Amino acid sequence: MIYYLPHNLIDKQQWDDLITVAPEQQVYALSWYLDVVSPGWEAIVAVDTAGRYEVVLPVPVRQKLRMRYVQQPLYCQQLGFYSRSGIGNQAIVAQMLEVLYQRYSYVVSLPLNTANSFPEKLLHQQVSLQNMATLYLSLSERYPKLYANYSRDRKLNLKRAQRVKLSIAESEDIEPLISFFKEEVAGRIYGGVGEWAYTTLRNLYRELKQRGLARLLYTVDAAGNTNAGCLFVIFQKRIIYIFNAASKDGRKYNGRTFMLDYIIQQYAGQDYLLDFESPAEEERAIVRVYAGFGATKAGFAVVHYNRLPPVIKLVRELRMRLVRRFLL
Repeated sequence: MIYYLPHNLIDKQQWDDLITVAPEQQVYALSWYLDVVSPGWEAIVAVDTAGRYEVVLPVPVRQKLRMRYVQQPLYCQQLGFYSRSGIGNQAIVAQMLEVLYQRYSYVVSLPLNTANSFPEKLLHQQVSLQNMATLYLSLSERYPKLYANYSRDRKLNLKRAQRVKLSIAESEDIEPLISFFKEEVAGRIYGGVGEWAYTTLRNLYRELKQRGLARLLYTVDAAGNTNAGCLFVIFQKRIIYIFNAASKDGRKYNGRTFMLDYIIQQYAGQDYLLDFESPAEEERAIVRVYAGFGATKAGFAVVHYNRLPPVIKLVRELRMRLVRRFLL
């Protein structure tokens, strides 16, 4: 049976038990993670005759001006379908997508994950799929072989970092990383970055740290100045490069390349997968840097549709125009 579950009816223990054993297992889909990045999230679940969750689809719901809609949360690149033993029955996926379509009129963006694949014929005509990708690097080989696959640029930048005698410091203080981002990145993001985004990051880091799933690294120069930071999430043999920022000196000294190489060295020769959380392909410079570590592309889809009544669509567009007018 397929059910829509509001937040208060989700059995979070059963949910997390499934996510932990799922072939698609990702930290993003754990209940406590979703509680931080998407408070009040809902779900569509397929259950067996004993009431056990077999396939689940987390739905990150938001509400604005009394309108409920689905939108990808921050710090959550992938979601989608998670199953107890692999999704072999496409009919279940089709039924769950139908419940999604009937329950939610507006899906701004609902990412699936790199293990999800199904025919587009399962979708309504109004539903579109946007093809996205991240970059994965298997760390199963020993470090010398991994290093040999670095691009010439990565090797040169790593040597530059070594020449200025950068060192790595592990920390439990995320504030310097947030400060680097505010000072060097936020101003270049259209519309700016609300303080709520940093609050969410602080809360997420606290939860990750309590569960032993976070590694927060900084680079320190020879004079003792901290100049770049990276936050990694480590869950079930997956390492996610989830947040990073650097000062001007940190960029100049290639601090983030130095930290990524450090993580690769530490987990090389083990059955780990490093997920660079690569941005859209339009950000070619960043994609090129990540690919320079030998990472390969892994695709996933993002679901979009808008079946709001025409009048509501028009009102929404007018409000958005007013917002843009006052922002510019």
